[in-house]
Amino acid sequence: MLSEIEKKNLVLKDEDKKIKDSLRIIGLNKLDLNRNITTLSESEKKLLQISIGLLANPQVLVFEEPFRKLDLKNQKKIILFLRKIKEKYHKTIIFITNDSDMLYKYSDYLIIIKNNKKIIEGPSKKVFEQVDLFIENNITIPEIIEFTYKAKKKYNVKIDYHNDIRDIIKDIYKHV
Repeated sequence: MLSEIEKKNLVLKDEDKKIKDSLRIIGLNKLDLNRNITTLSESEKKLLQISIGLLANPQVLVFEEPFRKLDLKNQKKIILFLRKIKEKYHKTIIFITNDSDMLYKYSDYLIIIKNNKKIIEGPSKKVFEQVDLFIENNITIPEIIEFTYKAKKKYNVKIDYHNDIRDIIKDIYKHV
């Protein structure tokens, strides 16, 4: 695993301390550094990649398809970690993904790009409320947004878009 760090050509003042701190922040402080990387689980590999990225103390972290091959438990673990990094260390986190459900749940701001053209940009909640624009551009809509959109269209109800299905149910009880 240390060879992965060496490949990055990072200049570290106190290499051992920096590596241990990075692993501790990510929750891998008990990981055996002499262990072969091929023996790690998918989530451990993802966390290790993040840890290596943190060694340079970047202001911006970019993740491409961060949850591919991960189960829900490990997705939540990584999301909790990324929220901690964002809030505690004031990092900007960029996701490049087609997973609209993940983006709806966990992002604050979106730039939707299709065929190298910006379709829409803004706060996540406001962007995802533009369902007709998503349909028009054949862009995947989060399931919870699609459900609310169909309920609004079919029953002509005035319910809001929510992150949690329980909030939608409350809204339906109020307005239907």
